Amino acid sequence: MRRRNGLAAFGRPAVPRDDIELSAIKAIELQASRMPDVVSLAQGIPSFDTPDPIKRYAAQKIADGACAKYSLTPGLPQLRELISEALLRDGMRYDPDGEIIVTCGAIEAVTATLLAFLESGDEVILASPTYASYIPAIRLAGGTPRFVPLDEDANFDLDPDAIGRAITRNTRAILLCNPNNPTGTIYSTAATERMMALAARHGLLVITDEVYKDFLYTNEPAGCPARLAGHRDRVVRVCSFSKAYGMTGWRVGFLHTARARADAILKVHDTLVTCAPVVSQYAAIAALELGEPYIARFREEFRQRRARIIERLDALPHIFDYQRPNASYFAFPRVKDAVSRARDSRALATDILERARVAVVPGVAFGPTGEAHLRFCYARAPEDIDEAFDRLTDYFAGRTPRSYALPLPRLRPRRRGWVRTFGVEVLHGLSRLYLARSRPKVVAIAGGRGKTVLKRTMTELLGTRLRVRSNPLSYNTEVGLAFAVLDTEFQLRRPWSLVRGLGRGVWHAVFPEPVDVLVLELGVRRPSDMRQLLRVVQPDIAVVTALAPDYSDDQDGLATARGEMTELVETIARRNAKLVLCADDPALEGFATQPGVQRFSKSDLLVSPDSQHLRVNDREYPMRREIVGDSSLYALTASVIVARHLGIDENTIERFLLG
Repeated sequence: MRRRNGLAAFGRPAVPRDDIELSAIKAIELQASRMPDVVSLAQGIPSFDTPDPIKRYAAQKIADGACAKYSLTPGLPQLRELISEALLRDGMRYDPDGEIIVTCGAIEAVTATLLAFLESGDEVILASPTYASYIPAIRLAGGTPRFVPLDEDANFDLDPDAIGRAITRNTRAILLCNPNNPTGTIYSTAATERMMALAARHGLLVITDEVYKDFLYTNEPAGCPARLAGHRDRVVRVCSFSKAYGMTGWRVGFLHTARARADAILKVHDTLVTCAPVVSQYAAIAALELGEPYIARFREEFRQRRARIIERLDALPHIFDYQRPNASYFAFPRVKDAVSRARDSRALATDILERARVAVVPGVAFGPTGEAHLRFCYARAPEDIDEAFDRLTDYFAGRTPRSYALPLPRLRPRRRGWVRTFGVEVLHGLSRLYLARSRPKVVAIAGGRGKTVLKRTMTELLGTRLRVRSNPLSYNTEVGLAFAVLDTEFQLRRPWSLVRGLGRGVWHAVFPEPVDVLVLELGVRRPSDMRQLLRVVQPDIAVVTALAPDYSDDQDGLATARGEMTELVETIARRNAKLVLCADDPALEGFATQPGVQRFSKSDLLVSPDSQHLRVNDREYPMRREIVGDSSLYALTASVIVARHLGIDENTIERFLLG
C-alpha cells in the first residue's frame, strides 16, 4: 500500500523490537541510578531550575482551573501566536493557524514527522555523530538510518559532498541537529545552502532539530534551512523550551513547516499524544513573554562552564583530544589510542561508571563515527564537573580511588611481538623516505597541556599563506607519528584496513604531495619515547607547552616528561633549530634560559577596558579572537611566533587575530 496524503496507508510492516533499543544516554543514567555516589555528566539536563516567573504563571493557571482539559491538538492558540511572532523576528513567516504544532518536546516532534512521511525501507541520512534518539525513532517509523560522517578534522563540520554521495533512490529525508549534539558544532550557512540544493535536486524532506539554537558561543550564526525561502516547502524545523528555559521536565516543544506537511504531521501527533500537556503550554507562554533575560544568563553560565571543562580536558592531554564546542553544552573528546578500551567506548564508559562512579555517554551511541569518543555534559553544576574530573584523573592514572568505587585494576605493560616491531620499522622507514623526498619544514609540538589546541590554531594561521598539513587528532606515538607523517592509518586486526592504509602510506612516501609545513605532535609517556620519535623526524621548529597538569600530583610522570623534553631541547640545540617554550611552567624553567629560546606566557595578553592586544616580541597585535582557557591563549601566542619565523607577513597575522 502506498502513502495517502503524506501518511502511509494501512498495513505498515511491524518493526521488530530488536531494532529499537533504549537510548544509551538514558541507559547509562538508569544504570547510574542503581549505584551510590555517582557524579553524572551524561544526560543533557541543565542544573538550573525553571525561572520563577514561569513557575508562578503556570501555578496560577492551575489554580484558575485552566489546565484540567485538553487543548486543541496543535496547541493553545495564544502559544502558537507567540511562537509565530518569535519566528517572524528571526526572519521566518509561519501561520499560527495551520503551520505550527506544539509538541511533547522535540523528540515527539521528530518522531511524529518521521511516522508521517516514511514508508518501510525508506532511508534517512544522519550526519554522524548525531543525537542518539534519532536512530530508534527512524527505525520505529520503518526507516533505515544512513550515516554520513562529519569532518572531525574540521571541528565536525557538515560535508555536503559526502551527503550527496550517500543519497540513493531509497533516500527520503535528511535529519540534522544544528547546533549538533554531541559535538557542539555549528553548521555554517554556506554548507546549509549547499545541502538544501542537494535536497531540492533529489526531492528530499529536511528535518532540522535546533533545540540548542540559543546557546552559541561564536559570532557565526547557525545555518537555518527554514530561513531559505526557496526551500520552505521541504523543511520541518523542530525547537524546544527544555534547554533554553531550564524546562526539560515540562516536556514541551514545537515544530513549524508548510501547511500541507503540518496537516500530515498533526494526524500522527493527535494519535500519539492528543495534545501537549496544557500546564506545560502555559509555562511555554510565560517563557516566551518573560524568559529572555534568563536565556542570556544561562548562556553566559554555560560559556564559563565550557571554559572549565576545556581546562580539565587540557589537564589530561595524554588521555583526550577534543574539538572546541562552539554551541550547546556538550564536549565530545576523542580518547587517545594508548588508553585501554579507547576503541570500545561502551566498555570504557561502563568501566568508568563502575570503578570511578562517573557517568558519561559512550561515543558509539551517536553513530559509528562516534566510536572512540565520550560525551560530557557541562550543563551540570561546576562542582560536579570538578568532582567528576578529579575522579577521572585518578581513574586514568591507575590510582586507587576513594571509597566511591571498586578498586582499579593493575595495568600490565603490553609486550611487543616481532610482527609489531617489524611493522613499526617499516612505517618509520616510509616516514623518513617521505620527509627526504618532500622536504617540508617540520614544526613539532611537545609538552603536556594544550598540544591539540595549539596544533589546530597553528595549522589555521599558517594555512593562510602556506601549504600546511597536520592531523588535528592526536597521532603522537611511535606508530601514530608515522601515520601523521604519511597521512594514513590502519587497524592491524582488520585485514582490509591494513592493506588499504599501508598502501596509502607507501604511495605517499614514493609520490609525496608538495607541502610547505608539516605540523606534528610528539607525545611521550615513558623514558626513551622522545628518542624513538626523533628517529623519525628532525624538527626545524619545536614548541613545548606546559608540562604540569593543574589537577594531577603525578610527580613521577612529570619527571619523566621533563627528562624527555631535555632530549628534545638538546636535539634542537645541536641542529641549531628554533625552540619556542611556555615560560609559565616551573618545570620548564631551566630550558627557558637557553640562548635563542622564544618564550610565550599569559602576560602576552594585554587587556584594557575596551580592547585586548597580543604582545609578541616587539609588536602588539589587536585581537578579537575568542580565548577559552589558558591553552587557547598559549596557542595563539605560539602560533604567531612560529608564523613570523616562517615568514608570514604581519598584515596576515593581524587579520587572523581579528578574525
